Amino acid sequence: MDAMMDEDFQYESLEDIPEDVLYRMMQQYQDEYEGDFNFGDSQPPPFSYAGHLENCFLPTLTQGIQIITPLVLVCLTMRTVSFTGLPATIYHLLSMTAGLTALSYFFENLIIQIVALSLLGYFLLQVAHTLGATSKGPFTSVVFVSLLVAWELTIADPVEWNRIRGAQMILVMKIISLAFDLDQGVVSELPDFMAYLGYTFNIGTVIFGPWISYSSYISLLQPGDIDIRWILTSLFKYIQSLLCLLISTCVASILFIDSDQKWLDAYKDAMGFRFSHYFVSFVSECTAISSGLRTPQEGGNKYWELSVARPWHIELPRSLVQVVTNWNLPMHMWLKTYVFKTSRKFGNFAAVLLTYAASSLLHGLNFQLASVLLSLGLYSYIEHVLRQRLAITFNACILARKCKPDCQHSHKSNTPLVALTNLGFSLLAIFHLAYLGVMFNSDSEIEEQGYGMGHTLSKWSNLNYASHYVAAGTYVFYWLIK
Repeated sequence: MDAMMDEDFQYESLEDIPEDVLYRMMQQYQDEYEGDFNFGDSQPPPFSYAGHLENCFLPTLTQGIQIITPLVLVCLTMRTVSFTGLPATIYHLLSMTAGLTALSYFFENLIIQIVALSLLGYFLLQVAHTLGATSKGPFTSVVFVSLLVAWELTIADPVEWNRIRGAQMILVMKIISLAFDLDQGVVSELPDFMAYLGYTFNIGTVIFGPWISYSSYISLLQPGDIDIRWILTSLFKYIQSLLCLLISTCVASILFIDSDQKWLDAYKDAMGFRFSHYFVSFVSECTAISSGLRTPQEGGNKYWELSVARPWHIELPRSLVQVVTNWNLPMHMWLKTYVFKTSRKFGNFAAVLLTYAASSLLHGLNFQLASVLLSLGLYSYIEHVLRQRLAITFNACILARKCKPDCQHSHKSNTPLVALTNLGFSLLAIFHLAYLGVMFNSDSEIEEQGYGMGHTLSKWSNLNYASHYVAAGTYVFYWLIK
């Protein structure tokens, strides 16, 4: 090797070395390097569950606890403070202060953008109220959607925008819903500035959500007693969130570890994404309940429960309609109340398109999310009309939504052929979910900036666009039998 070095480095630069000499040098370096380290005979170490536990489970669990525990403790404190019967203004001030502190902790200087949106929202509502406008909802919706689109296209940094997208979306949903509620008389008058800030920056919903109405926020001011079920439910949601985090990060990644089937890999990647969504959903349930929010029950009573997502209905769905409904229940209610019902006068199909367009725009100008939401909307519509036609034709309980026990169908859900048909639609829904969710598992740098068109199409191309072809075939079948 030394002799060769003497021979070859008589040249003044690499450009002067002939290609055959340079090739011999590189080949000898490679042979000597592999000989020293014996890479040619090395094998990757076998997978160890004990090592995976140490390297993934424990760090992930520790990080998850560190992230959500302070937020939950502040929410519990706010609920405890409300028992003291403080004046409403003081509670609003504490709610705003706690929320701004949490935003500053999670988003640092990016809090300025969120605060600016909140102040703009109150300014618009105040102007519309002063002018006596009766269309505050549509007005604020158009302004905020236009502003967010222009902001994202011109001055927003992709990484920063993607980081605050969730909190920003919750804030905008609160402002728009308040505007519509003022139009419809659900909220009798424009809240004062402090009450508005307490609502928009409410500690239980400001980071992870969920969306709540202004009326729900005001219900936090009602006096009450410390209920052990409140503590236990909050703790249960806390544990559920950590379990979903572990499944998303550490369990999904090792499913089918020895398989090279691309559809199994697609299901694994989509499952990891879904459980990351369940993690956020259970955290939002935990913080909301900890701060005192709960769901009204028939008869005026209340119980300590507030559902954001229902994983069981998504992992083992009856239909894609069930998936759409149970993916984010508060957002589904928001879209149904303030978009679908408002635009229904233009026709059901137009209302559905506007609903999915509103959902896409609220999530940001992300081709991946928009394409998934649009595909999911079309798939759900096709499945709904097909199953509706089949249910009428065969007088059977095979609708997209489960029939009530006293339905008029002759063939009930427990009829073998009906059960088999519903099972087939469930498997079809799981197939579509694996396809639609496959592109959400990717490089962390790409994820921070948001996924582009090329990434989405490459993932679907790898699966031969099978789901879209199946959906098209399903619609053709429906068109032939309708």
